[in-house]
Parts: sequence; structure tokens; C-alpha cells
Amino acid sequence: MSDLANTLNNLRNLRAAINTIDLSRAEKILEKLQIIIDEKRKKAEAEIKEIKARQELIKKYQAELKEKGISLSELLTDVKETKSKKTRQSLPAKYKYIDNKGEERTWSGQGRTPLIIKKALEAGKSLDDFKI
Repeated sequence: MSDLANTLNNLRNLRAAINTIDLSRAEKILEKLQIIIDEKRKKAEAEIKEIKARQELIKKYQAELKEKGISLSELLTDVKETKSKKTRQSLPAKYKYIDNKGEERTWSGQGRTPLIIKKALEAGKSLDDFKI
């Protein structure tokens, strides 16, 4: 808690602080504190009212779903999840080449062209030279 909050919360400290100022100034402070407390009370009441309204809305929708025979699990399932994703089978290799490490590699002809084949094509070779 801050020093001010500690002072306001402790009766002895509050008396000591108020005794150092005149009565009219203490009354003005009291009025300002009352305004702030009223604002805070109204805000808390509005929050409670909003929570209650939300709960009533939830109850209304729950009753409506129950009446129509819709379960919560049905409501939560994503439409996209119900569709099965088909995984594409990998294509057989069509081309063979030797990489920079001297290892034999293959390429299906789809996707990014391997750098070795790309350089060879730029140098004038054709893909038929790499066919399996």
C-alpha cells in the first residue's frame, strides 16, 4: 500500500494529518473524497450490473440451445475440423544428380529446382540429362 493509503486507512495517522490543517480545508477534502468514493461506487455497481446482464444472456442462450437439442460440444467443434485433410503422397523421383558433397540426390521435378540442376540448366544442359 502507498503511504497515502496507509495514512487514510489508519485512524491515528488520519487524525494527526487532519489536525495539521484548519477545519474548512478538512471539510473540502472530505467533500472531494466523498465525490471520489461515489464515483467508485457507481463504477462498481455498473460492473456488477454488466456481469448480471451477461449471466442472464448466457442462461437465455443455454436454455435456447437445450430446447433445440444442441450440445455444448457440438457448438464448440470447428467446422473446418470436421473436414478431413488429405495428405498428398510424395511423388516418385524423376531426376538424379550429385550434390556438392558428392552424394547422389533425387528430385521429383516439383518445388524449387536444386541449385546444382539450376546451374547446369543455365550452362546449357537439359533436364533430360538428369532423368532417371
